[in-house]
Amino acid sequence: MSDPLESVSGAVDEVLEAFLNARIDDLVALDPALEPVGREIAGLVAAGGKRLRPAFVYWGYRATGADHDDGVLAPAGAVELLHTFALIHDDIMDRSAERRGRPAVHTALAATHREEGLAGDGDWFGIGGGILAGDLAFVWADQLFDEAALPAAALDRARAVFTALRVEVMAGQYLDLRLAGYREAGEEDSRRVALLKSGRYTVTRPLELGAALGGDGAAAEALAAYGDALGLAFQLRDDVLGVFGDPEVTGKGAIEDLREGKRTVLMLRAMSLAGEAEREVLAHSLGNPELDESGADRARQIIVESGALSSVEELLSRQEDAAQRALAPLPEPARSALSALADLAVRRTT
Repeated sequence: MSDPLESVSGAVDEVLEAFLNARIDDLVALDPALEPVGREIAGLVAAGGKRLRPAFVYWGYRATGADHDDGVLAPAGAVELLHTFALIHDDIMDRSAERRGRPAVHTALAATHREEGLAGDGDWFGIGGGILAGDLAFVWADQLFDEAALPAAALDRARAVFTALRVEVMAGQYLDLRLAGYREAGEEDSRRVALLKSGRYTVTRPLELGAALGGDGAAAEALAAYGDALGLAFQLRDDVLGVFGDPEVTGKGAIEDLREGKRTVLMLRAMSLAGEAEREVLAHSLGNPELDESGADRARQIIVESGALSSVEELLSRQEDAAQRALAPLPEPARSALSALADLAVRRTT
């Protein structure tokens, strides 16, 4: 079979490009001053992204035994636009200046404020504009979903999953913010946040949305088991890349997670396994907005030497194994496609 990601991503990109160009025209018709907001949203979408979530929507649909239907590409693209909304807001909450190798949307809008010679605080303008840009991407995701050329009954079934997906990702994001403020956080707390914020949002719910479009519930149990197992693995990989990833590859700095004090499974295991002196270093590093690269390198060294990194890699492997086993009842070509996507999600470098 052809690459299960590329076979979906190119078609979804075409849908997104046409849709976003039309939406930018709508903004300009309202007021030309709105064009930079639309351009930033479209630019972030075009700048990259693996399109894993749209791929899971599509292959969840095919897992029901349904044949290819171009109509599925619109809901798949809507999930990508929802992801764009989440990225824009996430960069504001994490104080991240870059995303996908380009200025984050709020950073770019702050630059627009300066370039246009507007009065007031440009950085604060960028934050406010970024929040609104994220909100607009959220609205556009709904619009694209509703424009799908699919039976109304199928869209109604999928709409319920789309709603659950959106509620869970925001709930998980809030709990992630709260978890960073815990004086004592446990690994179960971190896993729960990972499942809501990223696991189900990235894998399980997109799969279920696709299956709802296909209308056959026989695949639901297998898809849920696969999705939750792989979804946790996906977030664990994200956590590793957030500390050890190459910014030239990830398009994002590898120090923000430490500065934000994220209580990931990786960090909690390091705090548990490290010696007392090393725990003090980690405690000083986590949540320190002034942490520099030298301090981050020391934290990384402790994470490795404590055995935390290797233990998380072992957990990743176990989660992928569980996901692969769950695929057994599914029909081809969905089974092989989802198997390949699992491998990609766990071994990715971005």
